[in-house]
Amino acid sequence: MKTRRKVIGLFAISSLAAITGCSSQESDSGRVKNAALDGSPVLVNSAFIKGLGGWTLDTTSLPVGDGCAKGNGDPSLGAMAYGKVVFGKDSKAITQMVSVPEPGRVTISLSAEVPAKPANAPAFEVLFALNDSNERPSDSSKVSKDLTLSVTTTRANEKITVSVWGLNYSGRSGCSGVSIKNMQSSYVKTVVAAATNSSTSSSSTSTSTSSTTTTTTTTAPATIKIPTQEPVSNAARGTCTAAKCNIGDTGPSGGVVFITPTSPGNTTGQFFEVSRNVSTSHKWGCAGKVLGNSGAAIGEGRANTARILARCTTGNAVREARARMKLDGDGPGIWFLPSTGEMAELYRNKPTLDSIDFRILFGGNYWTSTEVNATEVQGAILGRSDQVVFPLKKTSDFDVKLISAFKPDLTPLLVLGPKQEFKLNDIGPAGGRIFITPDTPGNTTGKYFEAAQKDWSGAVPSQFGFYKTNWACNAVAQKLVGATATAIGTGAANTRMVEAACVSAPASEVFATRIVSNFVINERSDWFLPSKDEHTALYRNITNPDSNVDIGMLWDLGGRRQFNACILTSTEFSKDIVYGSFEREMAAGGQEYATLKNSQSGCPWPVREVIAGEIGYRPL
Repeated sequence: MKTRRKVIGLFAISSLAAITGCSSQESDSGRVKNAALDGSPVLVNSAFIKGLGGWTLDTTSLPVGDGCAKGNGDPSLGAMAYGKVVFGKDSKAITQMVSVPEPGRVTISLSAEVPAKPANAPAFEVLFALNDSNERPSDSSKVSKDLTLSVTTTRANEKITVSVWGLNYSGRSGCSGVSIKNMQSSYVKTVVAAATNSSTSSSSTSTSTSSTTTTTTTTAPATIKIPTQEPVSNAARGTCTAAKCNIGDTGPSGGVVFITPTSPGNTTGQFFEVSRNVSTSHKWGCAGKVLGNSGAAIGEGRANTARILARCTTGNAVREARARMKLDGDGPGIWFLPSTGEMAELYRNKPTLDSIDFRILFGGNYWTSTEVNATEVQGAILGRSDQVVFPLKKTSDFDVKLISAFKPDLTPLLVLGPKQEFKLNDIGPAGGRIFITPDTPGNTTGKYFEAAQKDWSGAVPSQFGFYKTNWACNAVAQKLVGATATAIGTGAANTRMVEAACVSAPASEVFATRIVSNFVINERSDWFLPSKDEHTALYRNITNPDSNVDIGMLWDLGGRRQFNACILTSTEFSKDIVYGSFEREMAAGGQEYATLKNSQSGCPWPVREVIAGEIGYRPL
């Protein structure tokens, strides 16, 4: 008999079913015994020997090694205890893919060893799950126990994901939590039986004229027994539109919808989606401070998070998790830490989320944004049979699951604080200088505008230090793009219009509108070239003798402040000329100039509109 053990060349397990020979045999139930099958499911490294591969860490796809010994909380495979996987102080999952050559029933079992519950902490827990295209059974235990799960595959070589989580809440260092051993597998092929042409019996049967019929051996999959909603069927799921958006659908930002306007307790009229990622082991931050984050209802998490970002300016779970998962930077962003009410809805819809992707919520321990007092915050453990919410020290290590909110028209809502007031020359939210306020003549937008300035180290950003370049791509050097708006508030639209016209320009082609559109500083990427009137306001503010603003683009002639007029605008004058720079004066007063589009004498300098309620940048 050919076995996959010889092909893989690694440690493989013995089957649960008896191997009696190499010929095909049928049991009394009509099933084909494992001995007759070529290619039974092989779990690589089921005795968990370090260095033999097979298992990966769920969130990284890296092989499981000896993480606990290094103190990073990852599981230890076969080194801390020979033949076992021992989980560390952090909740982690290990996964492996298996398959069988023909449709059939696959059964996998393991022995879980669960330590006694630590004092003043939730119990340890092991979670075991299988996942194929049709079934997602799982089982868990808070005590040492043998666990067995089965799935029925429906096609040849169908992939089955085997996953085991060690849910550890003690915070003890090293390999001190759940361990597993003795993992085994078995496989029973689906039988194709001949059908008869007619039959009746005392039980309800029917006549068949087919030559053959396929009978699949099935049993009910293991289910997660928790008092939650029934999972939404796969057929009902889709992608949100303005006309239809339901729980289980994919939201506009790529997460999974778990709250709709009709969800119990949701009075916001908004939808909520949860990120598919999780960031582990963060301290909440702001220890010793009362932020006023007492909001616990649905809709409170966004405001809670705004206060965290605004008032907890060094090391907090939200900022660190957003940066680590690259969901948002330190700007307004859309992702926030859920309130306890929003966390409760995550738990209530756990079966649906688990059936979509078991990695969205896997029984983890998560921070909420709801503060208890100066030293404690509500933490939540989404268990397999219950949800635990309890006060937790802000200095503890817990995981972060981020969510976002959006309107029925699918517009995401930013995480914003109270509306801020600025004066001319104040440092703006992105670290620039305010050069336009709602009181600036000609400003009908009601907004503030800031210009990039010397960075926090005191140096001018190198890409803008009198950097000379042409206005746009070569393709529009003799073409009117339509970016002719001059008013305050039109610079962003002008810049994006030019960028759209130059979208096919080679990546190697460098020009002003592309430079500012690609500019990122202090986690902000919404910079643009100023329009003609925005440019004029910048000139007047900088050259004002009472101004102290320095964006690093000043001339000092005999103690007299002079604006470097090479700065370009985003406003076209004609098909080959734009406002800004110094080659051709267009008006009296010295503040309005123009240059040829293809002249490499212009200086790009980025400006941006301040978003009302935007949380100000602070160095970490």
